[in-house]
Amino acid sequence: MRLHFAKPFLPLAVLAGLVLSFASAGAQSSVPTGKALEGTWEVVVTQRDCTTGDPLGQPFQSLLTFANGGTMTETTDNPLFYPAERSPGHGVWSFRGGARYIAATTAFITLNGALAKTQKITQSIVMGDDQNTFTTVKATVQFFDPMGNLLISGCATATGVRFR
Repeated sequence: MRLHFAKPFLPLAVLAGLVLSFASAGAQSSVPTGKALEGTWEVVVTQRDCTTGDPLGQPFQSLLTFANGGTMTETTDNPLFYPAERSPGHGVWSFRGGARYIAATTAFITLNGALAKTQKITQSIVMGDDQNTFTTVKATVQFFDPMGNLLISGCATATGVRFR
C-alpha cells in the first residue's frame, strides 16, 4: 500500500526538517567538547600549606602537555628535587563539564640511580574564559615509597598559559 501526501505537505515537511537540522547543529556547537585543554602549557606552580593556604617557598615552572585522547606529560624545574632526579610525569586528564577538568600524573624520583620514591599529582583545573589560560584551584601532591606506602602529602596551586 502506498501513502500519498498532498503537495502542500511536502514543502512544509522539508522546511521542518531543515529547521530541526540547523537547531541540532547549533546546539552541538555550543556544547563544550573538553578539547580546549589540549596542547602544551607553561605553568607556574606554588606549593601551599594545606591548612592555611599560605605559600611555601618560591614558585617554580612546569610544562604540561595534554594530548587528544586524555593522556598527558609533565616536566618541572622544582629545585627541591636536587640531588635526586625526577623523571617527567605521565598521566591522564578528563573533561568534567563547563570549564572544569581533572588530571593526575606520576613521576619517578631516583637517587644514585635507584628508585627512591614516586610522586603523584592530582589536580582540578578551571579553564579561563579566553581558553588560553587556566588555574589549578587545588592540587594534591603525594610521595610514596617504592612499595607504594604514602610518605608525605602536600598541596599546590598553579596558573597556566597556553604555549605559543
